[in-house]
Amino acid sequence: MIINPLTGQRVTDSKSSNKAKAVSSTSFFDLLTDQLQGPEETQVLNQAEALTTENPVPAELRLAGLSMSENTIDLLESFSQALGELRLSASDLLPLVEALEDDTTTLLDIKEQLPQHDPLAQLIDRVATVSTIEAEKFRRGDYN
Repeated sequence: MIINPLTGQRVTDSKSSNKAKAVSSTSFFDLLTDQLQGPEETQVLNQAEALTTENPVPAELRLAGLSMSENTIDLLESFSQALGELRLSASDLLPLVEALEDDTTTLLDIKEQLPQHDPLAQLIDRVATVSTIEAEKFRRGDYN
């Protein structure tokens, strides 16, 4: 907006009038009613809520699955380090392989008690798969 210094009247230029029209295209009343209305209700269920309402899994089972998975991963790491020791024979590695096989069996038993799409079941499946593959490679003679 420009003010004419001689007459003291406002002189509107085209830029300010266009800006004013753009701003005033939404009335205050419309903005106020939009703010006063509450948010729309959504019917989206959280995936975690859906899992817990379908089949509640006991916390002890989840804890057992997590601890066995961690134990099996630790055994896999120990087995990897033992494979790097050239002075160890295959018979020296056999107890580690047997422990891996036992842990894999326990993990698969726990997995059967979990719902199919449970994230813990997917983790257990991955750990058990790697453990089984490493044990079979040893039994087949790949590490000799």
